[in-house]
Amino acid sequence: PDLLLQAVREFDANSDGAAGDFIGPDGLIDAAKFDAQGHRGARNLRPENTLPAMEAALDNLMTTLETDNGVSSNGVAILNHDPKIEAAKCRNADGTPYTAVDEVFIKNLTAAQIQSRFICDKVFRGPEQQNDPALSPASIAFAAARGLMHPYVMPTTQQLFDFAEFYIAYYSTGGPGTAHADAGKRKANAERVRYNIETKINPRAEFAARTIAAEPFAAAVAGVIAANRLESKADIQSFDFRTLLEVHKTFPAIRTVFLFGDFPIFADRSIEGSDDGTNLQDENGANTPWLAGLFWPYRATADSAPFKVARSGGFEGMALSTDGKKLYPLLEAPLVGATTSDAKTLLIHEFNLDRNVYTGKRFKYALDAGGTNIGDFILYNRKEGLVIERDGSQGKLDGFKKIYKIQLNDPEGFVGKEELVDLLAIKDRARISEPGQPGDVGLGKKFAFPFVTIEDVVVLNSKTLGVINDNNYPFSVGRHVGSGEPDDTEFIQIRLDERLDLDDKH
Repeated sequence: PDLLLQAVREFDANSDGAAGDFIGPDGLIDAAKFDAQGHRGARNLRPENTLPAMEAALDNLMTTLETDNGVSSNGVAILNHDPKIEAAKCRNADGTPYTAVDEVFIKNLTAAQIQSRFICDKVFRGPEQQNDPALSPASIAFAAARGLMHPYVMPTTQQLFDFAEFYIAYYSTGGPGTAHADAGKRKANAERVRYNIETKINPRAEFAARTIAAEPFAAAVAGVIAANRLESKADIQSFDFRTLLEVHKTFPAIRTVFLFGDFPIFADRSIEGSDDGTNLQDENGANTPWLAGLFWPYRATADSAPFKVARSGGFEGMALSTDGKKLYPLLEAPLVGATTSDAKTLLIHEFNLDRNVYTGKRFKYALDAGGTNIGDFILYNRKEGLVIERDGSQGKLDGFKKIYKIQLNDPEGFVGKEELVDLLAIKDRARISEPGQPGDVGLGKKFAFPFVTIEDVVVLNSKTLGVINDNNYPFSVGRHVGSGEPDDTEFIQIRLDERLDLDDKH
């Protein structure tokens, strides 16, 4: 962290010849411009993932404390990079030998047993890494105050959070560190410091016995964050996406970071250390288990498997079958590189909700000559549904905004479609849309819905539709052309000339 702090202080971001563009007026790193993370605290200055390592990171004004977590046998999140308590990093407190053959798994000991048996102060990364406790006065004071046998015991995640608060008090008025020249900066930085915590768990079946299971692992780490109300100041990262998906379900307020690579990539693969950049290992030659069931073409890249779905052209409409058993996601735009015959073709896929798989059936939807995108897709009986089709115009009454009635025919064939509503030519005999604002368009007897993103259609009854726009606030101006004010969200009801053949379940 000392080198990182120096680099940030010397960096000239705008090339005006003056360094310090990422340093704020208070002398701290501007976290909005650059997130300086103390990796495992300060792994090259102090033994990693210890309180002295975290103290060194705070001393060097890191904006984020990055660390790794294991989970003990009694479900306590604890700082460590490896499933075992490694002999290269830790020693027995009683002086008896502790070698590689003696190494024990964190999951087999309670947090109290770990902290009463091991001192993790070994140095092996070079002369800059030092373990003299005197270099870490706040850690010494914290260990004494909390009854820890040594500053270099393996700290729990709760103790890390407690230490940050202790560090603030240490450099506050009346604290032991008040006389330090950077006391004010250290206090202010510690008050806003964030945490980036990695769940150290491997999804490969052969390593399952090394740690507790993914769900309780995630619960232990996320639980201590939530208990300290640090959801807004802590991220959970992992190569094992099972833990992250569990956090999504049970602790949705905590931000997650999906890791997939940690090695350098060189254009010249002959350079020593070159790699494809990923850390997603396969399992016995099969697809990687690291993504918790999410498909990833192992060792495939955009060069060998180019993307086909256009940017902002993925699933836009998604119809639910009236029996609730199937989903029919519809792409918003044609595939990239489509043949001339399919240049205006969108794909609809069938997904089985009971089995959570795609069935292999797909249908084709042909855009009108004036249409470029769809906005929504619903079904109102087993075969028939509605699609909003539009162009990219806004505020133009000669644009293209329509609702089509479609029919799912044979898989791999085109759906049948017929125009149901022209959204730029809706009869408003009573002129209920007026008066509007000066310069508004599309109001009056010939009412229009001239928005760029019309994204919802609902069937209210067999002769009435509800249609809603997405106003993209504050960027879209489809109605208030005269004033230039952002669009409102408008919900209109449309009475149809003929009834829709609704399923009884609709």
